[in-house]
Amino acid sequence: MTDPVSGSDGPALQENTVSKQIGRNDPCHCGSGKKYKKCHLALDQQRKPKPEPAPEPDLDEEGAPPLPPNPAQLSKLIQQVRSKAPRKERAELDEILAQSQPLLDYLEHQEEIESASTALEPHREEFERLADDRDAYMARIRVLFDEEAFAPLRFTAADVRRAFEKVGYTPGSAPSDDVFVEKLRAAILHLADKDRRSQLAMKLLLLMPQYVAAGRHSDGWLIQHCAHLTTEAGGESNPFLFQMFSHGYDAWMSELTAKDNALFQEIGLEPARLRSMSMEEIDEWFQAQTADPDRKAKMEALLTANPDQRAAAIAGLERMERDSIKLLEREDAREFLLTQAEIEPSLPELLKRFQALQKSSPHLFSGSPPEETVSRAVSEAIWPAFGEMAQSIFTPERIQQLVTRLKEYRNERYASGDKIAASYAIGALNSLQQEDDPAHNYFLIALCYFSFSAHMKAMAPSESPDENAS
Repeated sequence: MTDPVSGSDGPALQENTVSKQIGRNDPCHCGSGKKYKKCHLALDQQRKPKPEPAPEPDLDEEGAPPLPPNPAQLSKLIQQVRSKAPRKERAELDEILAQSQPLLDYLEHQEEIESASTALEPHREEFERLADDRDAYMARIRVLFDEEAFAPLRFTAADVRRAFEKVGYTPGSAPSDDVFVEKLRAAILHLADKDRRSQLAMKLLLLMPQYVAAGRHSDGWLIQHCAHLTTEAGGESNPFLFQMFSHGYDAWMSELTAKDNALFQEIGLEPARLRSMSMEEIDEWFQAQTADPDRKAKMEALLTANPDQRAAAIAGLERMERDSIKLLEREDAREFLLTQAEIEPSLPELLKRFQALQKSSPHLFSGSPPEETVSRAVSEAIWPAFGEMAQSIFTPERIQQLVTRLKEYRNERYASGDKIAASYAIGALNSLQQEDDPAHNYFLIALCYFSFSAHMKAMAPSESPDENAS
C-alpha cells in the first residue's frame, strides 16, 4: 500500500507504535526531512486503534442494574479470596477482614438498629432520670457491662500491659494517687484510638436491639448513649471504656499476682503465709535470706531469670522513694519534722538564700507562679542549703533514731490496713538505705524543707480578732 502523503511504501505500514518510538522533534519516518510533529504525527495518531467501549451493565428484568453484593455476600467473598491467597498474604487479609467485620455487621443490621432506636424514644424521660442520678447511673453501668454479652468488647490483659508500657506505669500505685489516675486515663485513650472507638461503638449498637426486644429500655438507652459518647468524644474516656478497661486491668493484675506467688514459692515463702505476716516478720524473713549466701544467690538468680518482675520491683521501690515525701504532708506524721532547736542554727543561712532569691526573682513571690518555675528556682537556689542543713543535723545516731521510728510508724499503719501510709514509710526507709550521705539524701533534704516551712508558718503573725472584724 502507498502512503497517501509521501507516496512511498513501507514506513507508514509499521505498527501503530511508531509515534511511541519516534520523538516529536525527530525526523519523520517517511524520509521527508520534516520533523515528525509537522509530518506524520497526526496521521499516525488517527490510525491508533480506538479503545473498546465499556460493556453496558447487565440489566435486570425491570431495566435496573444489579445491586452490589450485600455485607454478608461481601464477607463471604473476602473469605473466598483469603482461602485462595498465598500463605504470606493471609495474615494481611485476616487483619483487613477483622477491621471491616464490625462495619459489615452493622450495615447488615442497620435497619434493625434504627428500628430499635425509634422504639426507645418513648422511654427517653426514664433514661434522663437515670442519667441525672450519677450514683445510680454508674451503678447500672457497672452491672450492665459486666454481662457476658459485652465480653468480646473488653480490653485484654495484654492490651492493658501494652498500654501501660506506652504511658509509663508500674503496678502498685494506690488508686487514690493522682498520678495513677492520669496514667489510667492515658492508657485508656492509647487503646481507644479512632479506629477502635468506631469498632466498639458499632459493636455496642449491634447489641442494642436484643435489649430493646427484651423490654430493657433503660439498658438500651445506656448502650446507645455510650456508643454515641465513644464516637463523638474522641479525646476523652467514658464509663463504658472504663469498664472495658477495668476487666483487662483486673486480668492483668491476676496474671502478675500468679507470677509473684510462683516466685515466692520458689524461694520458699508461701503466699498465704506472706499475707498473714506482720511487717516485723517480713523484715526478719528478708534479713535471714540476705544473711545466708546460698539463699541470697538463689533469690538473685530467680530475679535474673524473671526480668519483668525484677524491673517491676525496682520501679516500685523507686516510686515509693519519690512518694516518701508525701508522708511529711500527713497530720499523723508531724512527729517526724525537726524540732525548733534543730532548725534554728540553719535559719540565718536559709533566710539569706530566700532573701537573695526574692531580690533576684521577685515574680516568684507575687501571685501564684507556675509550679515548675518555683520548683526549679528552689532546686537551684535553696535546695543545696537544705542539703547542708541535713548534713549538720543527721548524724549516724540521729539517722538511726529516725529509722527506728519510721519502722514503728510503718508497722502501725500496715497493721491498721493503711497500706498507702505504710508504703510512704517504706520509701523513706529505702531512701535512707540507698543513700547514706545526708547532703544528698532525697528524704532527709525534703524533711528539712518541710520542717522549715512548718516553722515559718508557725512564726508568721496571725491576725487578731479585731483585725478580722475590721
